[in-house]
Amino acid sequence: MKKTTVGFIGTGRISRAIVAGLVRNGNFTITGYDRDPDALASFCQTYNLAGMSSLQELAERSDTLILAVKPYQIEEVLLELQNALRADQLLISVAAGITTEFIRTRALPESHIIRVMPNTPSFVGEGMTALSAGKNATEKDLKHAGAVFSAVGRVMFLDEKHMDAVTAVSGSGPAYMFHIIESMARGGVACGLNSDDAVLLSAQTMLGAAKLLLESGKQPADLIREVTTPGGTTEAGLKQMMAHDIRQAMIDTVKAAAKRSSELKQ
Repeated sequence: MKKTTVGFIGTGRISRAIVAGLVRNGNFTITGYDRDPDALASFCQTYNLAGMSSLQELAERSDTLILAVKPYQIEEVLLELQNALRADQLLISVAAGITTEFIRTRALPESHIIRVMPNTPSFVGEGMTALSAGKNATEKDLKHAGAVFSAVGRVMFLDEKHMDAVTAVSGSGPAYMFHIIESMARGGVACGLNSDDAVLLSAQTMLGAAKLLLESGKQPADLIREVTTPGGTTEAGLKQMMAHDIRQAMIDTVKAAAKRSSELKQ
């Protein structure tokens, strides 16, 4: 069976995270293009891939194009690509805030477009990617895009109206989690641990807690109750979190990120 050729436009961090999983999967032929020759050379050398010398060459040789450039670069890239695109190609965009309709009106009227929001844990096969279908995208297109991103973690199919919220929760979420891990570790250091031990204890605890939540099928509140003994250490810690209103701070964090995602398409 002929492998699908996936061409990456932009070879930055998120492209590398996706490619790392696709290379492990082995069911795709992968290529890429970057305006920065050094970035493209590093990308190709790291993953033993053949790069393309132009956007047009990339489009001609790819069945699926992944738009992995900054949101402000999308329009320029699409206008440059327009004459090289084919109606049977699938365009997948990872650009935060950019709608499928924005892309369609700058690509081809009949273009099949899927908007996705992956995250950087894709590097280690634990990504979370949400996918939304554009106007012309088919079930076959969604299935194919799902196969691409299933190679780097879990996938979820949602209506496009939810993508700003997805961007705020899972797209930006790893940075929030790193912040929490760092904060917990600093607390451990303040209590006498060395920094490396405190980070490991905090990170593995977050990993284990997430896995327990996903595999148990329970709600977070249920697991909090299960681990909290009245008058115990967990209760003492949770009281401090409530005193500082950590819950509302996280809600406001997500809302701020969602608002910024919405602003990017203005």
